[in-house]
Amino acid sequence: MRGSAARPGAAGIVGRLGGLILALALFARPAAAALVDRVAAVVDQDVITLSEVYELGGDYIEQAAEAAGPRGRRKAELEVLDTLIQRALISQEVKRLGLDVTEQELDRTIDDIARRNGLDRENLRTEVEVSGIPWAQYREELRENLRQMKFTQAVIRPRITVDEDELKDAWRRKVREAELPREADLGAIFIAFGPDDPDHARARARAEAALARIRAGEPFEQVAAEVDEGPYGAQGGHMGTYKEGELVGALDRAAFALESGQTSDPVETPQGIFILHVFEMRTEAAPSFESMRDQLFQEVYAARIDEEIQEWTARARRQAAVVIKLEE
Repeated sequence: MRGSAARPGAAGIVGRLGGLILALALFARPAAAALVDRVAAVVDQDVITLSEVYELGGDYIEQAAEAAGPRGRRKAELEVLDTLIQRALISQEVKRLGLDVTEQELDRTIDDIARRNGLDRENLRTEVEVSGIPWAQYREELRENLRQMKFTQAVIRPRITVDEDELKDAWRRKVREAELPREADLGAIFIAFGPDDPDHARARARAEAALARIRAGEPFEQVAAEVDEGPYGAQGGHMGTYKEGELVGALDRAAFALESGQTSDPVETPQGIFILHVFEMRTEAAPSFESMRDQLFQEVYAARIDEEIQEWTARARRQAAVVIKLEE
């Protein structure tokens, strides 16, 4: 399903059931209390009702209706219905393979969710029902997600291989698209505002004279050693290496508007005047392929699973008797 708010039943979500809140988020509460139930679709012999559409994606549908009126509502209903059709096809395949979820497996999953949240099963049930979700509906949604997991493991994963070339392609794309931070090896001359110079005229004149000497060709380090009133002259004019965003606003903007070898105009701060010089401006090196390999594998593998599920669903829909009862 394309809308993020309508993904509560997407395959694989059970694998992330780490907490009670996430488990409860499997459900979107029905937003249409006065809904008149009817058949939304038939998948072979399985009937999907309109109430099931709203149980899964009620909040998403109501948001779409508020934004785009009746057409938005129907479009959202059909999107949620697509997910339910996919789930029906997957459930049929899991049952055909003899892999359906047993009551024991379902109970173990519920006990695991309860244990992770420091609850027993009865307390979990209380929490679920207080949230407005019937216990039977909660169990059925968990059962459905366990089926989705079994389907992925038994049908989809064996189809997928990820080779080194795919991982390197993914790494190159990330490097190309990454906005890598710049860092500057900076020099500085600092001229303080003196208490006997309330208009700062002396500091400005001293800064302008120093800048004129640098732009006339004198080495920055030499001018800094003679003029600087801060700690930088004694360090050959060196201020340090900084990434973009690490300096205070005015200094950061001035520094990162320069290229290697350039010197800034005087920059006034509350304490005094800075003249900045970039000894070297460079872009931070991209992470190596090896350092990102595990992350890349997980991302590529997850994307391949989604692709394979979509391809499998498209084939299964063509082969099944799917009748949509909701008109466009």
